[in-house]
Amino acid sequence: MVKERADWEKYHERLVRQVKDYEKAKASFAEEKAKFDSDRKSEEWGREGLMGKLRAAEELLAKERADWKKIYEKDNQRMYAAQAKITELEGQVAELKGKIEDVHADREHAEV
Repeated sequence: MVKERADWEKYHERLVRQVKDYEKAKASFAEEKAKFDSDRKSEEWGREGLMGKLRAAEELLAKERADWKKIYEKDNQRMYAAQAKITELEGQVAELKGKIEDVHADREHAEV
């Protein structure tokens, strides 16, 4: 009976030690799981924050592109109008030069 009792006490001590080891491992696992969940949430929030910044930058870029297109179209129209006016004025200058040459020719012809 003493041997059985000694075996039972050894078995009991071993079980108690295993339960304590299990409790330590369980607590360690819970800590690691909490840290993992925290890190995962931080990464998700970071990713969501970066995605938000990316969307804001894309919207700003789209708005700037639209503004640039409007400005470009206005400048284009102004440039075409200026080019047309320059061409018209060059034509008038050529016409006036032709008239001046005719007047000079008439003067020279009248003086002779």
